[in-house]
Amino acid sequence: MHKQKKVILYYIPLLVIPLFLITDNIYAKKKASDKKAPPKQSIPTNQYENQQYSEYSGTKGILDIDVTDVLGKYWRARVDLLNIEDGKRYRFDFPEGKGEQKVPVGSFRAYIYAYDNGIPVMVQIKDITIKENQPVFIPITLLEGTTGPLVLRDFDSDCDLVLDRVEIESGTDPYNPLDIPGKKTIPVENKVIQNKSGWYKGELCCFSKYSIGSETVGELIKRAEKDGLDFIAITDINTLKSIEDPEYRSDKLVLIPAMKWGNDQMGYALVYCPRTPLDSPTTIPEAQAECLRVQAQGGIFAIAHPCFPTGFWRWGLSYVNAIQVWCREWRSVPPLTIDKLDDWLKEKKDGKFVYSLAAAVNESKIASVSANSQSARFWDYEIARGAMVCGIAGSHSSNPSVPLGKPITYVRAENKSLGAILEGLRLGRTYVSSGANGPKLSFMADSLADNKIDVSIGGIVPLGIDIRFEAIVENAKGKKLEVLFNGRPIVTKIIESDNFTVRFTDKPIRSGAYRLRVIGPPENTKGFGDVEVYAMTSPIYAQDITAELLWRLPKFDPKKAWIEIKPSEEGSYLNLPEN
Repeated sequence: MHKQKKVILYYIPLLVIPLFLITDNIYAKKKASDKKAPPKQSIPTNQYENQQYSEYSGTKGILDIDVTDVLGKYWRARVDLLNIEDGKRYRFDFPEGKGEQKVPVGSFRAYIYAYDNGIPVMVQIKDITIKENQPVFIPITLLEGTTGPLVLRDFDSDCDLVLDRVEIESGTDPYNPLDIPGKKTIPVENKVIQNKSGWYKGELCCFSKYSIGSETVGELIKRAEKDGLDFIAITDINTLKSIEDPEYRSDKLVLIPAMKWGNDQMGYALVYCPRTPLDSPTTIPEAQAECLRVQAQGGIFAIAHPCFPTGFWRWGLSYVNAIQVWCREWRSVPPLTIDKLDDWLKEKKDGKFVYSLAAAVNESKIASVSANSQSARFWDYEIARGAMVCGIAGSHSSNPSVPLGKPITYVRAENKSLGAILEGLRLGRTYVSSGANGPKLSFMADSLADNKIDVSIGGIVPLGIDIRFEAIVENAKGKKLEVLFNGRPIVTKIIESDNFTVRFTDKPIRSGAYRLRVIGPPENTKGFGDVEVYAMTSPIYAQDITAELLWRLPKFDPKKAWIEIKPSEEGSYLNLPEN
């Protein structure tokens, strides 16, 4: 699913985007004030909810569109009709870029999209009136991205998938991804609760009465405060109603606006801090568009429980930020079986599964595992193919009998605030544990051979030189520590004390990822799989990076650049197995 070259190119630019999270009007001065925007009509909105499409069975008119470029090529298109009177939205697809379709009568705002390599981009907005049996013709000739090396999305400065030209014409800001035609900006509060850097712990998947939960928003927040958590994301299914609740407030917790987005047919994502309403999931390319827009706005897009038997991951998106590698108790959920996968997911090349999901699920035929074990292997396969995604956890709590923060996610952040927690997730600075009293992990590396730590979880070490690693495990005496490379153990140690340190040297010879895992035998006979997992870190990546990247390291000393270090004649300290 992921190709390493593309993933790296997308990953780096997304790191600088979270400025949009804190200030809604940061680019207000850049608005095209000299352009007169068309008068904005009063259109009913559903506040911050996903934009749903309505069914219609009444009197109909005819919509005729023609979407071409200057060379006469037709572009696949879509038209969303927003009824100006009642706010209902209707969708009409034109796969050939032209044709007629019967549509409802009334006054509408038409949002026209053209598909750029499968991603829908808004290319025109037009107010129209549809009358019974009368055709309305909308011709569009695309000038942007149709000739030369640039593509359509190169004319979208803020990456919100609306052309700059369209934003200027509609009166929205082409340099601010929070300001999108037809979408309401979702407000957030970025107050600093504690101005101190460190590891903050919290719950990233739970539910209130607004979806499948039994508690009010206030009750859920109070429970999290009582448990001593630092942050909580209430992830009600396909709704953000929790953030409009009058009890959505706390002086102790960072409240992360969030939802569980998707459906049982295609799977779910956990979306943290979207700044405009999401569209309802339809096709894979349109789901990819939502992923890109969320990230452009400074939010986090994470795959939820990819291998659960119900609602497993079929979207197949690239450039996600995180994967929920641990949901509910580790051994509580049965594994996904290969017979439940669609035929396209079971595609093979050279005898190997093309898709990470099928490869991970297929391994369950060899050993007894749980759905969470499969999710962790899915994570390993995605990383080995070039993805840079952190691991997160969630209790999936929907009532007080299911404790919050079991499992728990730790995020390294500059302070205790919404912006800092999201930045920690975006940079991959996470680890997951069985609970607040479970194992605590540290994982670091010295890539400059100067006896100083310069890389930690979420960072990158270069290929071809000896890297000194250090792993610290707290509160796990008697359990087993594994150092994994692309999911395969390369170091295994019995944890001999409650403050246990392991140091080792390795020379990575191919791209991949190192991560820690604390395991032990099952605590009881109930459950799936023969291994209990107690904690896992997100990766330290090994990549073919250049000295130029190392200049960005804090306190970098050019005299100790890794390119000047001669590789050890003995070769790698460890015998790395083939993936």
